[in-house]
Amino acid sequence: MPLANSFLSSSREFESEPSYPLAVTACPQCGLVQLNTVVPAERMFRQYPYVSSTSEAVRRYAGELAAGLVKEHRWGAGDLIVEIGSNDGLVLKEFQGLGLRVLGVDPALNVAAIASSNGVPTVAEFFSEATARKLLRESGEASAILGRHVFAHVDDLRDFLKGVSTLLKAEGVLLIEVPYLKNLIAEMQFDTIYHEHLSYISLKPVRVLCEALGLRLVDARPVALHGGSILLVIQRAGKAGEPSGPLTRMLREEERLRLTDGATLKGFASRVHRWKREFEGFIGRLKGSGAHLVGFGAAAKANTLLNFCPDVARSLSCILDRSPHKQGLYTPGTHIPVVSAQGWRKNGTTHMLILAWNFKQEVMDQMSHFAREGGRFIIPIPEPELR
Repeated sequence: MPLANSFLSSSREFESEPSYPLAVTACPQCGLVQLNTVVPAERMFRQYPYVSSTSEAVRRYAGELAAGLVKEHRWGAGDLIVEIGSNDGLVLKEFQGLGLRVLGVDPALNVAAIASSNGVPTVAEFFSEATARKLLRESGEASAILGRHVFAHVDDLRDFLKGVSTLLKAEGVLLIEVPYLKNLIAEMQFDTIYHEHLSYISLKPVRVLCEALGLRLVDARPVALHGGSILLVIQRAGKAGEPSGPLTRMLREEERLRLTDGATLKGFASRVHRWKREFEGFIGRLKGSGAHLVGFGAAAKANTLLNFCPDVARSLSCILDRSPHKQGLYTPGTHIPVVSAQGWRKNGTTHMLILAWNFKQEVMDQMSHFAREGGRFIIPIPEPELR
């Protein structure tokens, strides 16, 4: 597979585009599900096309998350909130508005610059134990460290958590928001598998890793965003309370489901290949009836899906996306042009494939004028659906 976020600027790049093995394996001891090939982080993250503020749903969630956490932990003006993988500073801006000190850490030079220009102090670096020592000297201890959809991107999880221990106050809290393996398997979210996502997180391996490093997983909370995520609450073992009731119940559910057993994962793989046959047939029948298709959402997950289903990719004349950072580019591997959200008007579009299915309602609301003019939406995951 090509790298899911490595969009191309011209057709001259098509022939020289790199690709890498994309295969998932699982540790039979701790249960961590992970890729078996690691692409260098410098290759994937120094320039990054995803900007959090593009999504209305993410903007709403950022405000709700910050307000809820400040109220729960009673943070005030003296508290420092550090976000790892802070992107354009959307979440930290909400904490700033509530009177807290903030600091972002993000390796993407382009989005870190956006955050800094918006008044959110941001260090353009990968987070590690060495980075944490530098931040400690310059900014002091953090009351909270937040990592939203970044933990699965990390190759050396031990070094990451050692960095957290270095920077976090004794009574501080680490909050990790991450896609949940249970949702991935139950809801056919195979398209969230790509090279940036090195790990596919369940609770047991996180608990094992924390215990090995003097930390304790104390709570897990469901998050509806991005197709079903979890917010993990981690503290130092000496300061942590007992595991919460919801966490205990979720751990028992993982055991009941045998979430990372070989048979479970093989069964999931079989379902994915069955889905592929059904989806390609579904799109083929629409094309055969004279439908004209475009995609919506040049997301990383879209590029996994389209490279896995090349016949579907060839059926799309373009992909619409609201982000100016992607418009005018070509998708990795499938080389579909990315255009503005109004691009469907130029080519007699009858059907719109919502590739960013985790924001399907937001997309359908934004594109309601397309539906009013007779257009139909296609939802690919978990099963092909026409609306």
